[in-house]
Amino acid sequence: MLHGIELADGKARSYKNRWVRTDQTAAALGETAIAGQVEDTIMSELAGNVANTNIVAHAGKLLALVEVNLPTEVDCNLDTVGRFDFGGRLRSSMTAHPHTDPGTGEMSFFGYEVVGPPYLRYHVVDGDGTLVHSAEITVPKPTMMHDFAITETRAIFMDLPVVFDLDLLGKRPFPAAWAPDNGARVGVMPRRGTDADVVWCDIEPCYVFHVLNAFDSGDDVVLDVCRYETMFDEDLHGVGGGPARLERWTVSPTSRKVSVDVVSELPVEFPRPDERYFAREHRFGFFSSPRMTDGSLGSASGMALAKVDLSSGGVEVHDFGPGAISGEGVFVPASADAAEGEGYVISIVADADAKRPSDLVVLDATDFTAAPLATVHLPARVPLGFHGNFVPRGALAR
Repeated sequence: MLHGIELADGKARSYKNRWVRTDQTAAALGETAIAGQVEDTIMSELAGNVANTNIVAHAGKLLALVEVNLPTEVDCNLDTVGRFDFGGRLRSSMTAHPHTDPGTGEMSFFGYEVVGPPYLRYHVVDGDGTLVHSAEITVPKPTMMHDFAITETRAIFMDLPVVFDLDLLGKRPFPAAWAPDNGARVGVMPRRGTDADVVWCDIEPCYVFHVLNAFDSGDDVVLDVCRYETMFDEDLHGVGGGPARLERWTVSPTSRKVSVDVVSELPVEFPRPDERYFAREHRFGFFSSPRMTDGSLGSASGMALAKVDLSSGGVEVHDFGPGAISGEGVFVPASADAAEGEGYVISIVADADAKRPSDLVVLDATDFTAAPLATVHLPARVPLGFHGNFVPRGALAR
């Protein structure tokens, strides 16, 4: 389900929610599937036909995403248009985390394939929405790549040891397993590169769901990640073990080595930069941060928001109080030419015991621990979700 809040002229103008009418959802609602849609990928036969992870705007279109299917287009009212394949040029899955270069408008993304080879494909869409580049990337096994990174010149893949195993279907909550013997590596190639251009650099086994940002540093690439020690190991649902911490990885394609620096031990997830600095050197990151009682995510009593200054290592935490669970914090700049980090962080905050409706909360990103600048009391409780985005007026076709 998508949830949309329209803000204009200092007011909350509307709230709406809509099911994304994928074929699977339409059937569950007793409706007829949308006619005339393009065929979905073969992955939908294994994982179902859903769109429940992220929502992104690009080239006038709004796409609801899950990493194992084609995108599902929705309109500015959140009503479902249908599956979207970039005019027939995309016939494989699309990650829920495409990344757009703010300078060029070019969007890069990948899709993994459980039933490959190839197990990984990479794509580039220009600022007008045309898919202009695709490449098959060689990885030895179907590893679960949830996110990746781009810089102004390069794309970075993380081939980490969570490996899909179709024999686990129906036996585990998720058909993937921790496989450290598979090794772990980071691949770097030009943004319009091909398989022959990828330089793989080994790293100690770990797992990363989300990348804050990445940038070029001479011949090296620097990326900031939320790193887990393991995944789908002791907790078969994934993230019920130890939390992620913020690390800076410096990847050297020349030496094929990765150096690791711990930025903060604060438990963090759902990283968001000031996206005007996406693919460029950045200073600030905004995160969700669980309040834990015994060191495991399963003991989290709520979720706060955190701001990290990567130049100083300074950390600020905005806690919404006992039992409050904040969603992903989305940064919105105060203006197009505002300084980095000058603007607002918006998040939907829910009550852990589900006894009251949710709020949309607006924080001053430059006075992060202060009381919210504004709170929108929503008419319903918004169930805990994954990702969201701010879409400026005029960015979507109507």
